[in-house]
Amino acid sequence: MSIIIHPRPGPLAAAMYTLRDLDADVIVLHGPSGCCFRPARLLETDGVNVVTTAMTDDDFVFGAEPKLVEVLKRVDEIFHPRLIGVVGSCASMIIGEDLKKAATKAGIAPKAICCSVHSGSGSGDNTFGAIMVLKEAAEMGFITRGEFERQRSMLVMATELERKRGTARCEYLPNLPGDSPQAAAEELVRLAAQGARIDCILNAKKETAFLYADALIAVSALERKTGARVRKIANLDPSVGLPRIRSYSTTIMARLRSLNIEIDHMTGGLDEYPLTGIRAKEILLKEPPDIVVIAGIPHAVEVEGFVRSVAVTVGTRAASNLKSLGYTYVVADRDAHAVSLGPNKRIQPSFFGNALRKAVEAL
Repeated sequence: MSIIIHPRPGPLAAAMYTLRDLDADVIVLHGPSGCCFRPARLLETDGVNVVTTAMTDDDFVFGAEPKLVEVLKRVDEIFHPRLIGVVGSCASMIIGEDLKKAATKAGIAPKAICCSVHSGSGSGDNTFGAIMVLKEAAEMGFITRGEFERQRSMLVMATELERKRGTARCEYLPNLPGDSPQAAAEELVRLAAQGARIDCILNAKKETAFLYADALIAVSALERKTGARVRKIANLDPSVGLPRIRSYSTTIMARLRSLNIEIDHMTGGLDEYPLTGIRAKEILLKEPPDIVVIAGIPHAVEVEGFVRSVAVTVGTRAASNLKSLGYTYVVADRDAHAVSLGPNKRIQPSFFGNALRKAVEAL
């Protein structure tokens, strides 16, 4: 595989998000104060306290174990956490800092998940950090071994998906703004008025579903207004995954039901997007629609070449990748992570959803 030279998500951020999913109260990042600043700020909006050991030049040379021990003690005093995540960084891991040893010295080892990861860990795939955290959580008894194996298999599938069809498949992907949400919406309205069959697939990852589920709401509005035949497929099974992730599915399903929107085919849970993408494709190809809307992680649903498609995703490189794969319309929507975090989680309006609703209202 060639070297990927455009920016990619890394193991450090994945480890931090996975600790959030395990309901860690505090994450201690053993590194410089600016390390993983954006993920840290986003996680704080989601109720996780994030602190750093603020390593400096002297620490890089002489080590910073005493500093880490002191920070861990202060974190325990200030926050009284049930669960602490201790995460490495490029700086601390390259000099060989022992996170578990520091947690033991600080007297918090039984409630500390220590993840000795940095941005270049393993192959550099972000899933490596998530697997490290989950493995440690299983060994400490915070999750079952069976749940760890299920999660690990999904993350391995996700890694392969990114290498084969995602933004890790090319050495360099240019930034591409994507297609106009209005153009995609107008095409859907035109086809619906002609009696076309439409599928809407939600294949989202964890909390990002709070943005991408808006596609189901918008397409349902088109269905009611035009009488179009719409089949809804989603990975919103509330019985799969860690409790926090299951709660996302429960919240979204409750909102959809309040709007009289029913899911015709449930493909799995919100942490199973590589597998649920395959299942969604199988369902779609049994009775191919005239056009399909795929929101979340569209490249997991390999339908280009089979049906016309509207892919709703986030990021200009993701849009570039989907266009090069052959999806008909590609809408680069809002930053799904940023708009989905926070204590009062609810379905958020999307660029695509707003454009489709506006087009429907104009009929």
